[in-house]
Amino acid sequence: MEQSKDVTEFFVSLAREFLDEWPLASLVCAYAGGSVGRGEADAYSDLDLHIFVEGEGDPSFENRLFRGHVIQLQVQAAPTDEEVYENPWAWRYLKEAKVVLDPEDCFTSWMNDMCAYMDSLAGKEKMFAQAKAVVDSFHEEAQAALMEGFPYSAYLAAWAGWIGAHQMSAFFQGHSLSDAQLYQLVQKTGRSDGMEGFFQETYQRNEEVQDALMLLADYRAHLRSKYEGTQFALAVENDWLVKKKAQRLQERNQFDMAGFLLFSEAIWLYHSVDSDEWLENHWADLPAKLSLSLQKLGFFQADEQLLSDLRYASAEIIAEIG
Repeated sequence: MEQSKDVTEFFVSLAREFLDEWPLASLVCAYAGGSVGRGEADAYSDLDLHIFVEGEGDPSFENRLFRGHVIQLQVQAAPTDEEVYENPWAWRYLKEAKVVLDPEDCFTSWMNDMCAYMDSLAGKEKMFAQAKAVVDSFHEEAQAALMEGFPYSAYLAAWAGWIGAHQMSAFFQGHSLSDAQLYQLVQKTGRSDGMEGFFQETYQRNEEVQDALMLLADYRAHLRSKYEGTQFALAVENDWLVKKKAQRLQERNQFDMAGFLLFSEAIWLYHSVDSDEWLENHWADLPAKLSLSLQKLGFFQADEQLLSDLRYASAEIIAEIG
């Protein structure tokens, strides 16, 4: 725990030094999210730095190299009370925010007020309803994909709904947004998600993890060449960041969790460039060797029975939350 505290404090100091050297005149506040925000940072963590600014505009995402560390920087307009009240599930990450810079000395109190709303009965009910609607929409998308003849896309959407139910459980019962907590819940349920035992069977040594990392690097590089690197997910620094996260798990012999991480990374890359296309159509535009290799990361084909099983399992998880 002491190490986590020390590393967290290091990243907070790094963030403040970065903001001193790269000041923004319109800055309202800055906070660290992820493992730094939760106070769980270790030697393999990176710095997720969120900056709220005055005015309007679309959020921007980029990697900044600063003093030997990659800072994943997100800049967006400061939200209003109404925006948080209207869609608290989208702003749940405020609950793991660690304030880095608060020039007007008002963000901390505002954040505490927003978190208090999320913890209130009204806030919890609204968040629960919004999260459940997301889960339901994934299962509806899965059914539509299967009807149109896209079984891989159907599986992926149903899997996303099932994972979404676990995310609800992690948040409402486990009070955590960490990927580690999510994967522990996935293991604990003991229910089949269509690939029961896949990660445990596929990832048993460092070699399997390294092969998947190389595959993801090739996938990212191909997409970057095609889309001219305009998407944040395609930045070459992300290969290094995911390698660090996988290394943490490899050193703990958590090879199956590393496989889960890499599968999630592949999904992120797909959605970053082609979310409006079915997965099969996206794969069809890739080199055949790359497309066939990606399928081995954990993508399966669904049928009616599997969709029904995943929808039922999701409903059970949500029902247990209450």
